[in-house]
Amino acid sequence: MNWVKIVELIPSVIEKVRTDYVLNNIIIKDDIFGILEKHCTVVYYPIENEKNCGFHTKRFVKDRLEDFVYINTAKPIADQVFAAAHELGHVWGVAIQVWEQAGEQEILESKIEERIVNRFAAELLMPTKEFRITFYAHMEKLALNSNKLRLVDLIRVMVLQMNDYMVPYESVRRRVIETNIIGPEVGDVLLKSEKAILPLVEAFSKDQNTMLDRVTAKKTIPGLRNLIEMVEKSGELSQYTISKIKKDFDIDDISETNNIVEISIDGGNYGEN
Repeated sequence: MNWVKIVELIPSVIEKVRTDYVLNNIIIKDDIFGILEKHCTVVYYPIENEKNCGFHTKRFVKDRLEDFVYINTAKPIADQVFAAAHELGHVWGVAIQVWEQAGEQEILESKIEERIVNRFAAELLMPTKEFRITFYAHMEKLALNSNKLRLVDLIRVMVLQMNDYMVPYESVRRRVIETNIIGPEVGDVLLKSEKAILPLVEAFSKDQNTMLDRVTAKKTIPGLRNLIEMVEKSGELSQYTISKIKKDFDIDDISETNNIVEISIDGGNYGEN
């Protein structure tokens, strides 16, 4: 496997999907959820003590194969963001595209597919050019010397990068190596010193106005309320099943009102006199 060539191809694949799907924002952050929802059914549901942040699967729905993605909302929002970008790579079939473009003849194994999709997610959320620019901008603002940088100051800047791109520490740790900001030797130091570093990450995160550690515990499938209302009227599901779904996803009943409200669109001339 020519990993160097595969890595070189990923930005061009991202550029293509950006064009095909009209992704205008370079820094995506939590906009990734809206992008993902446009291309598959996303189930948001919290499961405590579950290591998995999310997964992708395909299921037949009325004789049609469709994509489904689960996001574990018991995880911090930064983990959810990276999981969503990762699963988007599966939905778009990024790995097989890159694999074929690289001229690889062997069967694409799942372990390699996961590695490619992880790299795709990193490049999508933390584009190389922008990531390097913001990193050195933080260095300059903090008056830090890259030639004599203390480990604690490196972590401080990495936490700022976490906040800039709304991603977890591990994603930034890998990215500073992938973008050649630090060498493999320093990367090994970061990996081996993880137990001492994570308390620093937590401390520096608390110093910022950040949502990185926020747990949404969201329970929803976009459009689920409308779908349930349609099914209730059609009688396709029992009331017990409908009630259970409502309970599982915390869907409140909305009392109906007979009040009639009239509005005038004025021919669509918004704000014109």
